[in-house]
Order: sequence, then C-alpha cells, then structure tokens
Amino acid sequence: MNRGKKLIILCCALVVLGAGYVVARTVYAEPTEEEEGVALEAPEEASRLEWTYDGATLALVKEDDSWSYADDDVFPLDQSVPENMTGVLSGLTASRVLDEPGELADYGLDEPALTVTATDADGTAYTFAVGDQNEVSQEYYLLYNGDESKVYMVDSSLGDAFSLGLYDMVQMESLPMFGTVTGLSVTQPGGSVSVSYVEDSESLYYDSSAHWFLEQEDGTQLALDTGKVTSLTASVTGLTWISCVNYDADDQELAAWGLEESSAVKVVLTYEPSSSEDDEEESDTEAEPQTFVLYLGNDTDEGTYARLADSRMVYLINSDTADSLRYTSYSSLRPAEICSVDWNTVDRLEVTVDGTTNTISFDEQEEETTADGGDTVTETVPLYTWNGTEMDTTSVESLLNAIDALTATGDAGGENQGELLASFTIYRDSTYFTELTLELYAYDTSSCLAVFNGGTPRLVDRSAVTTLTDALDSLFTEE
Repeated sequence: MNRGKKLIILCCALVVLGAGYVVARTVYAEPTEEEEGVALEAPEEASRLEWTYDGATLALVKEDDSWSYADDDVFPLDQSVPENMTGVLSGLTASRVLDEPGELADYGLDEPALTVTATDADGTAYTFAVGDQNEVSQEYYLLYNGDESKVYMVDSSLGDAFSLGLYDMVQMESLPMFGTVTGLSVTQPGGSVSVSYVEDSESLYYDSSAHWFLEQEDGTQLALDTGKVTSLTASVTGLTWISCVNYDADDQELAAWGLEESSAVKVVLTYEPSSSEDDEEESDTEAEPQTFVLYLGNDTDEGTYARLADSRMVYLINSDTADSLRYTSYSSLRPAEICSVDWNTVDRLEVTVDGTTNTISFDEQEEETTADGGDTVTETVPLYTWNGTEMDTTSVESLLNAIDALTATGDAGGENQGELLASFTIYRDSTYFTELTLELYAYDTSSCLAVFNGGTPRLVDRSAVTTLTDALDSLFTEE
C-alpha cells in the first residue's frame, strides 16, 4: 500500500473517531448545572400500578388504603412492595436529559426491558420505559410519557422496584415465636416417632439428667440424647421459607407435590409460647400449650415442598431440614453413651471376669490435707474396698472412667454375641433403678458388643473395651 492510500485511510479513521467522540460527548457528557436533578412527575396518590417485565404484565390496584393484585384479590400481596414502588416513583429524578437523542434503539428503548404505568385516582397515567444501562455512568436510559424527543438518565431504583414477578410480591405466612418446646411428633404413612419432654424423669431412667423420651407403642419410654433432640426441634423452630411456589394450590396440585394429608409427612411441634413482661403482669396463669403443624412433601432440586396445616400456600424449604425431620428415629436420637452412671449414687460394683466375681464397695472417708497457707483442711474423699482391703483410688477410678468412656459406634441388631469378656452389676442407693447391668462381648477385630440393662446390643470400639479389661487385669491382684 502506497503512502497516499495510507494517508487517506488514516483521515477516514479520524473522521469516524471524531464522530464517535461527538456521540460519546452527547451521551456521556457531564450534566450542566441546569440539567442536574430533573424531577419526573408521578402520581401523588397512585391508584394503579402496571408494569411489563420479562415478558409478563402485572398490575396492582389500590382501594381503601389497601393494595391488591388486579387479577386476583385473594393473592396475599406484601403491602410493602407497592409502598416501595410508589415511594420510588415519587422521588424519581433524572441526572441528565438528552435532547434530540436520535434512534431509540441506540438506548434500548425501542424494546424496553421494563415499562411502568402509574395511574392516579383521576385516571391520569404516567409511563416510564427503561432501556439499556450506560456503561460509563452505570445509569439507565428512560423514556418518559412516550416523549421520544428526550431521553432521561436515571439510577437503578426504578428497575429494582419493578423488576418483579408475581411470586416476588407474595406475603408468605409468618411462623410463630416459639417458646419452650415440650414435644415433637413425626408421622409418616408407615409409622410415627413421638418425643416429649419430662421434667421429673427419675422414675423413667436411671440418669435423672435425661429429660427427653421417645414413647413406644406399648407405653414404655426410651431416653434420648438432649443435644440430638434439641438439634431436631431446632429444625422446626428455626424454619424459614425459601420461596412460595403456589398461593392457592388445589387438591390436584397438592397431590402432585406430595402434600396431601394421606401421603405427606406430618410434623407436630408442641410448645409453650414466649410471654413478654407485659403479658406476665396481666396474667398469673400459665399460657396454654400451642401446637404447630407442618406437612412435608416431595423433593426438587431447589428444596422440599412444604405447607402449614389448614393452608393451601405451598413453599420450598431446605431439603436437609426436611430430611432431618422425616428420617428421625430412635436410633438417630438415642444417647451415644453406653452407661452414664452417677457413681456418687453407687454402693457397690460387682465385676465378673472368667467366671470369677469380685465386689468393690463404695464408701467415703475424711482426709486431712495441708493447704498452701499451711492450714489443715479436712475433706471427704471416696473410699473403695475389696475383701475388706482399701483399694488404690486412682486404679478404681480409672476403671470407672473406662466404663464411662464406652460409646456406641452403631447398633448390632440381631447379631449373635460372642464370648463374654466381662460383666458388671451396679447397685445404687436410690429409689429407682437400684440395680443396673452391663455386659461386654467379643464381636470382631474392631468392635465389641455392649448390652446395658438387657437392652439392644450396641457396637463399641474394641480399643475402648481393651482399655477397660486392662484396668481389670491389674485391679484384683492380691498383694
């Protein structure tokens, strides 16, 4: 290419760049002083709001100071949504006005992303069409009342307020302010699990610190782990809706989502409602227990369908939350500890190994020690004896600690028991559960079986049992 042709091309490029610069200055130039803060008039008291967004047109109407969805006044509209919309419209201000803007397509206004029409009580309509975003100022181009001779530049508040679908505006049902939880039941088509809180549990379980129990069909009560039950009830008391998928589902829709009463998982939480100081001053009587009922349905990729009792509003909730409720069982809630005895209540402990039974007597004695200041201090300490001979306290308590450390790693079901490794009979000075038994059996190379008080065999780590039997080996040796 010769030098002359290059020069012509460069000149053409400069012309194009110059034209682009003029356009850029027109579109992106800083507003003049008189152009700043141009208010766009909107109804002082709008009676109708209509907008088209994402291919759908929605409208809200106001009557007697209350807004409703124009196509269905049963729709549970969140009143804060139209209040926010009218607030944004009343304060809408353009930072700049572009006179004689040219082609609307250059601003995305030939096919606006959002069109809003606000109508006042007299029927006067105000329209706002939102186009593209300006890459420099991050503002949006707006056409006001269809006047194509001007394009306004506004912030994102209008788009944020009106870029909503129907279910973005739903007023979801509120959940109670749960107080003290006293019970929880989960009912499935194949059965149910019911747990309840018992304040005075001394007659139900040997460990009176246990307060949560599972009721069996025969009426017997099985003690549960407090932490596990608390975590389970928190799945209900901390429940949140992810979204509402239907505000008035019919029977067919409920069935499709697994939310018919005959097929859904029914969760019932019993609780004593919280009371404020004002409530306590007004009434000396205890508040009546309340029940909260939740139905769980099918799973989706986004969550699990759920609804409240006597409601046709359908929601999605977290699937992990739903699973923790519908798959709960005694196995998932029972304590991991095999034998959590309060040794202060024990009179004696019988230990049988290899057919030989030895008895450790539990007592107390006073012992004098010298404090840091030189004073003599008398304190009560445990006294353990065997065949009338005082035993080493540290050795005995190592055995007791080894018993306490036995923790279930699983349930053995109906597996056959192997060789009996050791058995213990615990005699307590108490009104209930005066005699407890613990039996340890061989199982496999990694586990042993523990049977406490004749219950279901449970797997325990073999190393924990080895620690216990090692303590036994050196404990009953005649000096």
